[in-house]
Amino acid sequence: MLASSGITQKWVRRQISNFDYLMELNTIAGRTYNDLSQYLVFPWVLRDYRSKELDLDDPSVFRDLSKPIGVQNPAHVEEVEEKYEVFSDPSGVVDKFHYGTHYSNAASVMHYLIRMEPFTTLHVQLQGNKFDLADRQFYSIPAAWETLLKNPNDVKELIPEFFYLPEFLVNMNCLDLGQLQTGQRVDNVILPPWASSPEDFIQKHRQALESEYVSVHLHEWIDLIFGYKQRGPAAVEAHNVFYYCTYEGAVDLDAITDPQERLAVEGMIKNFGQTPTQLMKEAHPQRMSADEAARYNQKLAENAFASPDVFKNLEKLKAYFVDVYKDGEPLVYVGVAEVKSRSFLHSGLPSDLVTVNDCGFKHNHGWLPYSAAKKRPFTFNMDPLLATARQLPSLGAPFSPDLRVKSQLFTLTHDAKLFVVVGHWDNSFRVWSSSKGKMTQHIRKHTAVVTCVSVDIAGQHFITGSRDTTCKVWLIAHQHGFATSVDETPVQTLFGHDAEVSAVALNT
Repeated sequence: MLASSGITQKWVRRQISNFDYLMELNTIAGRTYNDLSQYLVFPWVLRDYRSKELDLDDPSVFRDLSKPIGVQNPAHVEEVEEKYEVFSDPSGVVDKFHYGTHYSNAASVMHYLIRMEPFTTLHVQLQGNKFDLADRQFYSIPAAWETLLKNPNDVKELIPEFFYLPEFLVNMNCLDLGQLQTGQRVDNVILPPWASSPEDFIQKHRQALESEYVSVHLHEWIDLIFGYKQRGPAAVEAHNVFYYCTYEGAVDLDAITDPQERLAVEGMIKNFGQTPTQLMKEAHPQRMSADEAARYNQKLAENAFASPDVFKNLEKLKAYFVDVYKDGEPLVYVGVAEVKSRSFLHSGLPSDLVTVNDCGFKHNHGWLPYSAAKKRPFTFNMDPLLATARQLPSLGAPFSPDLRVKSQLFTLTHDAKLFVVVGHWDNSFRVWSSSKGKMTQHIRKHTAVVTCVSVDIAGQHFITGSRDTTCKVWLIAHQHGFATSVDETPVQTLFGHDAEVSAVALNT
């Protein structure tokens, strides 16, 4: 899934940020905000939490991203190696490991987020309906880092909130978290001297994550957490082996028939934490330097196919004309289905091309961007209703009398299954079904005439604008990949205009 997403190439070329890439990796590896035992994991990126000024141009302020937390202190290497070598399980169930704890588990998430609900309550429940001892709580960022350097069994990495959420560092709920052995009360998290406030810490910490040093070394940490150093000989060499039950697939729960034993194993897995799904079995590519990325992207832009400026190449254009309405009524709207891929059986069938004239008559034609005929390089199959004497299909209820019928009043879902019409006198918009050939929804949520409508690029939402000075975003319901209806409650209402909205566009 990671390889097919193309996200790694974008990161290597510096087309997305380090933060966004880590979020993507976490998601693809099954990490989620909804499960504390599989919470998103982010790296410690700094090691300087005592200086008054943070110099991100100095490599010495950064943590060694090629090593796990347990051996950031070189003095721990021998102890960690010895623990791995001397361990032996007579039953053969438990493999050798460097660490009996994990860098990401439910307890560590609650540890960091103790000042915010629902994590406060979860922490209290975990500790037997009381707060943990003050000295064991997350009370200071410098102290937290120094604890990791002193204790090879404390291997906690960070969570994404350290890079965007200053509120988790503040005791906004005035919790009585106790006092340290020094007598100091635990309140707001103590920040490094180089941070003047929680907001300042988050800003500088995010800058550190996006710094040049981290950019060119982050792949080394990714190898440890998501990549080839997660398991096997490479993990042993990197001092990166954790307790066996933290790894995906290490325990076959379905093979455990005893309910009590299964419950115990599930609890052990939940408490120890879970290693992310292994995404790569080869070394992760290094990110380009800023200069390399600039040169690459410039070259890519120079070599990429660029559509010629139509107005500078008018003499090269060749026009083809198709008479849609015999009586010469002007067209005010033309929309073509934007289906990206089609099955082999349907590849030769025309797409839908919808037209509306200024009298409000709508027709569905067939369209293909190629043709076997030599007369023109496309196929156009006119709506057969136009060739009969039947009554032309009208869009029904009248438009507001002072509103000119124009293209902004119509939009088509990407698969052309639904056609949305606005501009009606009763402040509504109407949804037409192409398969049923009739109006299926009549939605009135604006307090004045709806003046414009547009579908988003992804084809999942559309937006309406109105004389009531608001815009509303609507969800398009899909079934089996096809648009079927519109949710009659807007997803969001946007305010801020002081006059009617005349045009809208949406990019989600």
